[in-house]
Amino acid sequence: MLMTRPARLRRPVSYSLQYFHMLHRCLMRRLAPLLVLVSGCYGYYPITESNPAGHEVQVTLTDSGAVVLARQVGPFANELNGRLVSVSGNDYVLAMSSVHQRDGNETSWRGERVAVPRPLIARLEERRFSRGRTTLFSGALAIALVAVRQAFQGTGSSSPGSGLPTGGTGK
Repeated sequence: MLMTRPARLRRPVSYSLQYFHMLHRCLMRRLAPLLVLVSGCYGYYPITESNPAGHEVQVTLTDSGAVVLARQVGPFANELNGRLVSVSGNDYVLAMSSVHQRDGNETSWRGERVAVPRPLIARLEERRFSRGRTTLFSGALAIALVAVRQAFQGTGSSSPGSGLPTGGTGK
């Protein structure tokens, strides 16, 4: 036996559709700016400070640097990522977060410290917020959200029809 609600307790379809649109607008107003902030883009840029200790950095090793540090960071290391703990004399001390190898593999680290001598470094870059990339991404995201909204916006009704294809003889 199918149980139905009494007629006085049923909500009209338009009420639930209005509620959905109101909830959608409310979420879009609050979540869209938060999504843009969370999805900020970062890049690696040449260091501009004289003492970059405490910054997130990426160290690109020379070929000889990859060979010399192979016992510490693994074979075929190309880039070391982490927080620059200190700069002392001839060494940069990193609290490692990852190692990118020449074959494309990446190994995660948990803050272990590695001293990298300056002559083994081909390039030292700092991780910084990229205003241009974030603006470009935010614009693309906004266009995508508008397109999705337009694609799914509608009344939910369709034109009446039999549901059968036309042009056939029905045999």
